[in-house]
Amino acid sequence: MKKLIVYSAFLMLFAGACNLTRDVEIELPDYEQQPVVECYLEPGKPFRLLLSRSYSFFDPLGLDSSFLNKTLLQGASVAISYNGQRVVLDNQFSFEPEPLKLFNYTASEIVPATPDVEYTLEITLPDGTTITGSTVMLPFVPIDSVVVEFSPTNDTIARTLMYITDDQTKSNSYRRMLHYGNLDSLPQQDFLANDRFSTSATVAFGMGYDLSPGDTVFNTIYHITPQYYDYLESVQLAILSGFNPFAQPSPIKSNVTGTANPLGIFTCLVYDRNRTIME
Repeated sequence: MKKLIVYSAFLMLFAGACNLTRDVEIELPDYEQQPVVECYLEPGKPFRLLLSRSYSFFDPLGLDSSFLNKTLLQGASVAISYNGQRVVLDNQFSFEPEPLKLFNYTASEIVPATPDVEYTLEITLPDGTTITGSTVMLPFVPIDSVVVEFSPTNDTIARTLMYITDDQTKSNSYRRMLHYGNLDSLPQQDFLANDRFSTSATVAFGMGYDLSPGDTVFNTIYHITPQYYDYLESVQLAILSGFNPFAQPSPIKSNVTGTANPLGIFTCLVYDRNRTIME
């Protein structure tokens, strides 16, 4: 009888809990759209920039033929300066196929690979408001090696270990990305690391035993500025908070400022990438 009473009580509590729901109305402030800058200066590639508008979390995006016209900010004056040179970016649409990247401001000049050069960004929007930013080209950090290691219990599955050498005399930050198949696939790994994660000059980035013969894997290491590190970290936190309606909104830590009240990032992309086909 005691077991029956306990069981019956549990059922009553469970049934009652099913009714413990109610609609909650949350007053949200009016959202003001902001210009969004994404400019990644890649050595050996043209100066390019994407300038768009932000959307409210609840705004309908309307992914139709008018999406780009509604989203892209056109008619701005855009220039990037470095070492006494000034590069003007034309309001011209361009793209890169893999991984897919879109730009609506492009120049024919090529970004040099010289480290420690400072770049400054100046944007004037059609309404006269401005956006500015600055960044520096970091030294290239190569991938020393990518080692294929088979499982000790199953010789048909393997993993890769990517090794780099960290300059222990400087404070460095990295972004590690791992793709299977192609670079447009969702990354299997995408995380940030800095000097606090290792006390050794030789740093290894691993993965699980997920690979089979014939698989293709891309290991990529980015040497990034502290500002880009903070920006990426804030974006990741904002995405996580977006899944919880009761979470505190997480602001984006941009490194662009100005009277236009912009969001976004202006940085250099210095990276090394290794493509391995499992055999």
